Amino acid sequence: MARDEHLIELYLAGRRIASGLRIARPFALTTAHALGPDVLTTKPLLHLRDGTPAHILWGNTPSDLALLRLELNGTTGPLATTAFGEAHQGQSWRATVSVDPKPLTGSVVEPEAVYHDSPHLTVTALRLRCERVLRDPAAYAGSPIEETRQDPPVVLGLLVKPRDTSPRESDEAFAISVTEALRLFNDVTGGKKAEKRTRANQVLHDRGYGSVRPRWTRTEPNRRARRPSEGTDR
Repeated sequence: MARDEHLIELYLAGRRIASGLRIARPFALTTAHALGPDVLTTKPLLHLRDGTPAHILWGNTPSDLALLRLELNGTTGPLATTAFGEAHQGQSWRATVSVDPKPLTGSVVEPEAVYHDSPHLTVTALRLRCERVLRDPAAYAGSPIEETRQDPPVVLGLLVKPRDTSPRESDEAFAISVTEALRLFNDVTGGKKAEKRTRANQVLHDRGYGSVRPRWTRTEPNRRARRPSEGTDR
């Protein structure tokens, strides 16, 4: 199994359009802004590099997240070599994907920063400091971030676009944790009427998220590196 089995690349009509984070064998996250409003609305069939079909289940612009289901002929369950950790202040991280020769690294400034806040939806994110100033922080969005001293990797979240709408040089970046993504699927897709709920709400109870034992990280024996548990609502 490849070390970066949690990393995916998405293609539309043979053109690479985004990277993303695989959170279970049949499910993955990517950034909504990379897909764009037309793709999120029409939901065309996407593919991974190896031709695996990827279906868009849900997209949410305020969180910059989209949820995908991978067509794997019945293959479910957790990833074999990847765990998901809860970030803490001062923790070192690295981006799985780099658009420069030098890998992007940094530290966690705030584990639960407000990324979006409105009367109907609040989204929290990891506020990150990068070790160098980025000309375009949004160029890195869609890359998973992981602890720097863990092998196999412990994934902390998915880089998303900056909070500011206008591009600018910055050493600040944001990432949404898997825990926050699962909470958003439940909050955003739920509703008073059953017909308003989308397929993403059902994903929370799919066996693809289940049957994985939490394990300790090496760097922090008192914290667990968690994978999404079966039937979780958060």
